[in-house]
Amino acid sequence: MEQSHSQDRDIRQMDITRLVPHRGKMLLIDEVVGYDRENVALTAAFAAKREWLGNYAAIEYMAQTAAALVGAADIDGGWTGEPRPGFLLGTRKLDLRFDAFKEGERYLCVAKNEFADGEAASFACEVRNAAGEVIATAILNAYRPSKDAASFLERNAL
Repeated sequence: MEQSHSQDRDIRQMDITRLVPHRGKMLLIDEVVGYDRENVALTAAFAAKREWLGNYAAIEYMAQTAAALVGAADIDGGWTGEPRPGFLLGTRKLDLRFDAFKEGERYLCVAKNEFADGEAASFACEVRNAAGEVIATAILNAYRPSKDAASFLERNAL
């Protein structure tokens, strides 16, 4: 049991770039604040970095939080390489209860794995504002090839 808590703490203390392939301005989440191995869920924190950022950006925050969850699960499974990219296939049951993110305000995003078969996965996600109110929810569907993503794109390019 102590080993599990120690590993969870290690995930929370990792540089976020160990968990997601996003870099530079494309990396929107700031840190992992909670990781629940048993329930396959992860909570990430972020602050909006623009004066006005529309509610539609919630989908990207959710997707990056789901990517961090998969990265954490990879590390739990012994993966020591770079984070592997995946593809957002679609969003279901999107509910946006606000107009825009407020610059500098801290938000929490939770992603919980609902389904996974090795390459395809589904995540229940929510975003909470600084007051703890749920302001956005969605189910995200994603695909991550078991082999090299670049080769997958090259083979399947239109």
